[in-house]
Amino acid sequence: MQNKQNKKPAKPIKLAIFDMDGTIADSEKIAQRVTIDFFKTKGIIINKKEQKDVFGLNWKDLVREILKRNGMEYSQTLKDTLKERYVRTMTKEVEVVPGAHDLLIFLKNRLKLALATNSRYREVEIICSKLDFNKFFDLKLARDHVKNGKPDPEIYLKAADNFNVKPDECIVFEDSVVGIRAAKSANMACIAITNTYPPKLLKAADLIIESYDEKSLKIIKDTFL
Repeated sequence: MQNKQNKKPAKPIKLAIFDMDGTIADSEKIAQRVTIDFFKTKGIIINKKEQKDVFGLNWKDLVREILKRNGMEYSQTLKDTLKERYVRTMTKEVEVVPGAHDLLIFLKNRLKLALATNSRYREVEIICSKLDFNKFFDLKLARDHVKNGKPDPEIYLKAADNFNVKPDECIVFEDSVVGIRAAKSANMACIAITNTYPPKLLKAADLIIESYDEKSLKIIKDTFL
């Protein structure tokens, strides 16, 4: 566990904003597996460095970037086929990240909660319904609701604006390099969980945790609340 914060934020935290895939829903690994397998059938191998760069992007940008790196033009048909394959697999297999419900209950009693994801609202509805997340969130923002997806900070700034709070009154929960970049660009504190990537790739976050266990909840409370 790594913690860059030596003292509590100057302003009290009023809003916690959660990424979805890989942060509270264990769907990012499904997306990565489906994507790697899909492109392998097309003769494209996504290496480790490329995985770090592209996973966490929205589907259109992910497909565009992978094809660009392989000297190919973007294909909407290919993106749609990949996306449908993911949705079918995710709907059957997605599970809650262990401890996520406990964390949400813990924070719900203290802060406003928002969801902000690069996924489309269709996937948000599937996951939130299946994993019983709807009762926690005061706001759910998806890729449909912003012009620019992460790593652009737009979705996080929009969430803060919705509650009329300042960026430095927010804390973001993320699991990806792309998401952390968006949170820090929004000037928000960021907690990263090592559910998808190792700590060395998440070092831009203010706090890195391995799980949502009681020890982590105490550190979150002592550091940010």
